[in-house]
Amino acid sequence: MQQKPNTIGPKAARKNTVGIIILILLLAPAALSAKDVQTRRQCTRQGEWKERYARPGITVYSQKLPGSNLFALRAEAVLEAPVGQLMEVLRRVDISNEWMPDIRTKYILEVNSDLDVITYSLNSVPFPFSDRELVLRNCVRLDRAQKYLVVDIYSVPYDKHPVKKGAVRSYMHCGEMRVRPITDRKTEIDLLMYVDPRGFIPHWLVNMFQKKLPYNFLKALEKKAGTTDFDVRPQFQQLVNDLEAMMER
Repeated sequence: MQQKPNTIGPKAARKNTVGIIILILLLAPAALSAKDVQTRRQCTRQGEWKERYARPGITVYSQKLPGSNLFALRAEAVLEAPVGQLMEVLRRVDISNEWMPDIRTKYILEVNSDLDVITYSLNSVPFPFSDRELVLRNCVRLDRAQKYLVVDIYSVPYDKHPVKKGAVRSYMHCGEMRVRPITDRKTEIDLLMYVDPRGFIPHWLVNMFQKKLPYNFLKALEKKAGTTDFDVRPQFQQLVNDLEAMMER
């Protein structure tokens, strides 16, 4: 199943756009297989995480992974928005350009269910660098042991959608967002991601700018989801209900 692209015109380049591709949580949730979990060892909260900065409601950390010059990023946050609206905003790919920083276009390539979607996104990157694109499988699951809803995001090969001329296809090794309600209008989030932008952006430049991105992304998500009143799709609502029941035990 394929939707017509929702394309907008180019935006003015901003300083914090280098590396924005690591935050493509434009995520549409999906069912994650055990094999996927086993092969994505980079998604770990273990190791030494260095606090980069803390602002009201959000703390951002980074970690240098073995064999890589790029930082993995982590953010712990409490957002002023209902968990159901956060999930719906992430899932509704057609409204990504209303809130996500520096998105040129984003659309769905395949839908297996409300919990299993492959998406394409193209993000603007300032001259002289090429725009970055991602083809991602986006997955949602209930972590019963840790009592979270988990959105998993990772790159997949997709020959049916060749690389756009003039763009570079980045690779997200790991993206994971743990979500659970605190109150009816507050949601706890633990965001983790590790992506290789590929191409010719110096590692030091990526690392310098990317530390701002978790905060910018989460604040934009909070602002949008804090004002929406979408009907929450049944599969999402069931997961939220199951999670809330587990948290009450």
